[in-house]
Amino acid sequence: MSKYELNWGPFSFKLFPTLVTLLAITLLVKLGFWQLERAEQKQQLFDDFGGSEQVRLQPLPTIQNDQLPPRYTEVQVHGEFDPERYFLRDNQIFNGVVGYHVIGLLTHPELADKVPVNLGWVAAPVDRSELPEVNLPSGQQNFNGLIYYPDQAAFQLSEQSFSNISWPLRVQQFEFKRLEAATGIPLQPYMVLLSESSELGYPRQWEPQVMAPTKHQAYALQWFSLALACALVFLFASRTTNKSEE
Repeated sequence: MSKYELNWGPFSFKLFPTLVTLLAITLLVKLGFWQLERAEQKQQLFDDFGGSEQVRLQPLPTIQNDQLPPRYTEVQVHGEFDPERYFLRDNQIFNGVVGYHVIGLLTHPELADKVPVNLGWVAAPVDRSELPEVNLPSGQQNFNGLIYYPDQAAFQLSEQSFSNISWPLRVQQFEFKRLEAATGIPLQPYMVLLSESSELGYPRQWEPQVMAPTKHQAYALQWFSLALACALVFLFASRTTNKSEE
């Protein structure tokens, strides 16, 4: 028997195949638990959206940074949009068409920082060098919206570069701190999604368009099943090897 081989009952475990198998099983199990975590996150997202109607409507100034309300809390908003400075969030799909989300900067009379307001979707021109024509609402506006917290750690192919600021500013992700630093505009730590019933803005649909929690759970089951199959095949192969050596 080699010093890199361990006999245990009817099984004979060789060092290298054993290590490879353990690593593979560990990876598969981690992937399974990761899918379960994603399922829990998606379920919370749907729960938050579904429960927004049960939360009492509140005026925006009551929101404090140290006591931010739950995601999708409905709020009353009034103020005036900056007509020149606004953001276009890239790669947003509506009814199968690629475009942008228009994010305006609202000046609220009772808030020092600008309030980012997602006004909805506009189609992207065929030429990427061109930006869509956008007309923001002018004058004082009163509307309802939903509090939203954009993911600040979302995956990006490359880091956003803001070396040359020109308006409107096209962004891949709405990163509050980086945008504040790049533009010099102080921002509230949340975004308001313009109510779907409002006559302002552009087409919009705020119900989460993400993979259902049940699908993540199904993927988790697949990963756990593969881990179990990997362990069983390894044990069978170890037992077979042991018998052949006898």
